Amino acid sequence: MKNKKDRITVIRDIVQSQSISSQDELLKELQLRGFKVTQATLSRDLKQMQIAKYATREGSYMYVMPDLAASFKNNNGSPHFIPSKTVAGVVSIECSQVLIVVRTKPGYASSIAYDIDMSALPEVMGTLAGDDTILVIPRGGYSTHQVAEALCAALPKSF
Repeated sequence: MKNKKDRITVIRDIVQSQSISSQDELLKELQLRGFKVTQATLSRDLKQMQIAKYATREGSYMYVMPDLAASFKNNNGSPHFIPSKTVAGVVSIECSQVLIVVRTKPGYASSIAYDIDMSALPEVMGTLAGDDTILVIPRGGYSTHQVAEALCAALPKSF
């Protein structure tokens, strides 16, 4: 049986060398390397290692190491998300610790905010739209990261 230190080292190597998009995929990679790990243990390892899951420009998600995750942050230190697929009018999705800002092309914000509201995401309490910016207000109990992931998943389906 391999120990936690070895498992952490292998997780780091896998995440740095491959595009891993789910815990199930990572579990399979660990099993190929001789580790018998439960999903709960893997989840704790990922949290301890501060490995983050980010939306890619190609329309999927991938796990990244904390140093790479830091490079995805904007000047204010907020995670910066790109919609999971090209969505007409959406430029970016950014998070603060409390709110989410969706940047759009000029004139698109109102109709995109309407579609977000109509999608009735459980993570979203509501939106406020200007000309090219949407303020998304998360529902209590959801992190801004969870809301941003839900938006990334819902936007392609909504438009």
